[in-house]
Amino acid sequence: MMKVNDIIKNLEILGTRGDLNRFVSDIQYDSRKIEKDQAFIAIKGYQTDGHRFVSQAYENGARVFFSEEKIDLPEATVVYLKDNRKALPIISRTFFHQPDKKLKIIGITGTNGKTTTAYLTYSILQKAHWKPGLFTTVKYFDGKAWHNSERTTPESLDLFRIFYRMTQAGLKSMVMEVSSHALSLSRVEGVHFLAGVFTNLGRDHLDFHQTQENYFLAKRRLFEGMNESQRAVLNEDDPYSERIKHSSEAEIYTYSLKNPAASVSYVQHQVQKEGLQVKLKIPSGEITIKTKFLGTFNIYNIMAATATGVGLGIPDNFMVEGIESLMRVPGRCEHYPTPDGYSVYIDYAHTPDALQNILHAVWETRPQSLIVVFGAGGDRDRGKRPVMGKAAEDYGDKIILTNDNPRSEDPMAILNDILAGISDKSRVLVIPDRREAIHTGLKMARNKDSVVVAGKGHENYQEIKGIKYPFDDREVLKEFFERRQWIFPAEN
Repeated sequence: MMKVNDIIKNLEILGTRGDLNRFVSDIQYDSRKIEKDQAFIAIKGYQTDGHRFVSQAYENGARVFFSEEKIDLPEATVVYLKDNRKALPIISRTFFHQPDKKLKIIGITGTNGKTTTAYLTYSILQKAHWKPGLFTTVKYFDGKAWHNSERTTPESLDLFRIFYRMTQAGLKSMVMEVSSHALSLSRVEGVHFLAGVFTNLGRDHLDFHQTQENYFLAKRRLFEGMNESQRAVLNEDDPYSERIKHSSEAEIYTYSLKNPAASVSYVQHQVQKEGLQVKLKIPSGEITIKTKFLGTFNIYNIMAATATGVGLGIPDNFMVEGIESLMRVPGRCEHYPTPDGYSVYIDYAHTPDALQNILHAVWETRPQSLIVVFGAGGDRDRGKRPVMGKAAEDYGDKIILTNDNPRSEDPMAILNDILAGISDKSRVLVIPDRREAIHTGLKMARNKDSVVVAGKGHENYQEIKGIKYPFDDREVLKEFFERRQWIFPAEN
């Protein structure tokens, strides 16, 4: 419980109405979740305006409101603000007693590799006894239980609530993905990051940011305002890292496959049957890591996590143990060998770079034939679709185009956009039904072949015309195993 007066002490107030000594038990921006003695903050979003639901919040028991518009309801306490969205992180941080100050927070941003790098870093901190929490696109751990994530980075109110739960559970650190949307929409405003990690910048989210430059500027916000007590961990092989260096006063740590002078640099690697053996040079010498992961892109993810460990002063043995102990990241290059001698890989790749990365990684294992099953999301950047088609053609011997999340678009229009990037149409099957497409790819596979099912990874739904239908690529694969009376591999 906290008084309204105490909640608003760090805000620029346009005006107030009613009793500011009233106690608030919680804050909500969703009127449907309001209970008695809770406050409602009306957020203007892209699809709807929270001010439309003030009456519903009042009916559900709210008597305290944060608003940009006039509210005239009996016995209501109203705090008038210029921009509720920008005020939300300040309100949230105050209400939950600045929980981020009690956690060593590592934020990871970039187009590709955020989730895997976050899991690797979390595993390192576990071995180093830092008592970490984790928040990713896939799942989050608050110190007591694992939960499914609704988005890469939640609204600031939800984020600070999770921070608070983590501190109450005794956690001391936290690793989190930070999306460009979150940075643009002030969701992490005011959060003190001990370290920020930049993985890379490819083509994505141009439907939201409009230009690649705007997309980069959103990512860079994580590092702007950092001081010498904070760390910036940067991929030196990505040209955008140089611009981040010049915009931040943080202590810089770099990682690179190309520059031996980086804080963490690549020495060599070997592709093995079940993963990679990677040798890296770090300030204390060389380390060798054996991992279940495949591909050059995962070497980058491993280096990013290692460079973060170096920047945080983690002992070498904990970094090696942390990386080697991580067997699988949900929906990221998940490998399922079959009794018939071919392999299946499920991956979230939904950008041209990510699709090329996973296909190159599997191609490096030298399959007899590489079968690619994928699609592209609707209501998103159309320009990346033919580029993804080209990436599939560069590596795939057989290509099956299918639905991803068509959302409000015509599925065939999306598939035709992808098809436009493929020169040799004879290698392509178009099967809109995703379950049928996956089963077709599996039936085509023979001994020593590989099948890559890309685009959805960890997602357990398919969005069509505004409705999310249950759908999970892994469950479809499991169905196929069961029909063959094969044992489906247990999750690690």
